[in-house]
Amino acid sequence: MLITQKLWERNYNLASLSLNTKFVQGIKNGDLPKTKFQEYLAQDYFFLESFARAYGLAVSKSRNKKIIKTLSVLLSGVSEELILHETYAKEWDIDLTTNLIGPATKKYTDFLEEVSLNLSLIEIMSAMTPCMRLYSWLGKKLLNMISDNPYKEWILTYSDKSFDNLAKSLENLIDEYDESYDIEQVNFLYKRSMELELDFFNAYSSFS
Repeated sequence: MLITQKLWERNYNLASLSLNTKFVQGIKNGDLPKTKFQEYLAQDYFFLESFARAYGLAVSKSRNKKIIKTLSVLLSGVSEELILHETYAKEWDIDLTTNLIGPATKKYTDFLEEVSLNLSLIEIMSAMTPCMRLYSWLGKKLLNMISDNPYKEWILTYSDKSFDNLAKSLENLIDEYDESYDIEQVNFLYKRSMELELDFFNAYSSFS
């Protein structure tokens, strides 16, 4: 079994908890309050910016041309996602210029910054992969949605094959990594990312 498959299976319970948050189920059912989705989108913009910086630092720590090329493509994908979020912001009446970072978002971005500044390439990728794999998995889980779901575009974005391919390309770099590393440290970082994702979704799950 590939290392990323093992990491996913070891932390599958956290993915299931994320799926069952009121926020994610609200997206699936289309009954998530608009204000909660607005808050989430505004905060996710901070996270995507942090993700982009982490990719840049990962590139700076690699001497492998294939890894640099793949990470650069992934960085470009995040840039496109940021543009998509700006479009979402206009559609959902969100003013990103007055946006302040929330506690759950800051915990996640601080974690990514600390890892990407201070740790190795494999550790950075291990901290970043869970977000990609989780969103792809959630998108597929939510695909059987009601036809007039206001969050249809979000679901289609993350359930799309192209997003799954981005997740796989990052996972492949971990699976093919040929330098020695501590598997327990890698799992610790992977698990911590999954926990922070869960906290992020829970931050927008308090509604009746």
